[in-house]
Amino acid sequence: MRKPPSPDISHSCVRYNVPLAPLVTWGVGGAARIMFTPRTEEDLSRAVSWIYSNGADFFVLGRGSNVLISDAVFEIPVINTVLMSAITVRESGDTVYIDCLAGTHIKEVLALSVKNGWSGLECVSGIPGTVGGAVAGNAGSKTGSIGSSVESIVTLECDGSRAEWSGKEIEWGYRSCPLFGGEKRIAESVTFRTRQSSRDEVARLVAETMRGRKFQPVSARTAGCVFKNPPGNSAGKLLDEAGCKGISVGGARVSESHANFIENYSGSARDILSLALLCRKRVLEKFGTYLDFEVKMAGGWGVYPDAGE
Repeated sequence: MRKPPSPDISHSCVRYNVPLAPLVTWGVGGAARIMFTPRTEEDLSRAVSWIYSNGADFFVLGRGSNVLISDAVFEIPVINTVLMSAITVRESGDTVYIDCLAGTHIKEVLALSVKNGWSGLECVSGIPGTVGGAVAGNAGSKTGSIGSSVESIVTLECDGSRAEWSGKEIEWGYRSCPLFGGEKRIAESVTFRTRQSSRDEVARLVAETMRGRKFQPVSARTAGCVFKNPPGNSAGKLLDEAGCKGISVGGARVSESHANFIENYSGSARDILSLALLCRKRVLEKFGTYLDFEVKMAGGWGVYPDAGE
């Protein structure tokens, strides 16, 4: 493949024909023709400017959870944020503000909160991925969602400008943030608002959240919950009652411990999606309920017109 003109950022931040499967928790996916792995906000700004000056779109990849990438070659540039990792802390009375670059692992932020007895982020206990991904998907659990603890978000807009958004003014949705629902922008940094508590209390709340995840598989390749919970119901319960546990397509299998998880053993992205669509069909036929995907579809899924939302 002929390489496009090199963008004006550190050479180490640009790679070509990068296999995506090792970067995704399901372990599947094609190769990215070009991938940017910025280390700084300036690297990110230059990458986005180069992408748009070349008339391209982009896809943001963090730690590869909650996404299903097709087996085809990924034609649009991929921005991998994992090296944009940094945490700083500011205190104001009983309030503690945690400033994070978007590629920071959400587990690191939670671990720091537990260590210091700062309460507010317990709802993301057990969730993998980056700060940017967690905020874009309003990640959470039965105990709450991360959006309630967001003080502000700084985004890089497609024209190269930066915008700051107040977390309190964002109309957070179930597993969604409207900032990233249509306009092409990327989270650059996030500030969380927590409060002084105690190590014991924060640890107790983390343990309470983790108990709600006790049936989730931990030893297999998964990507988190495949489907969103429909209003007033549980996707896992519907999938279980529709007889989905244990069914398989190729090397992909629905978890025996939690029906809203698909485990990958030796399958392809096509196997995983085919299995997910089969599960969705079973629930629709049995209960008349259409399940929306929680995982994001990325890449060339044209052969599956109903894969997206």
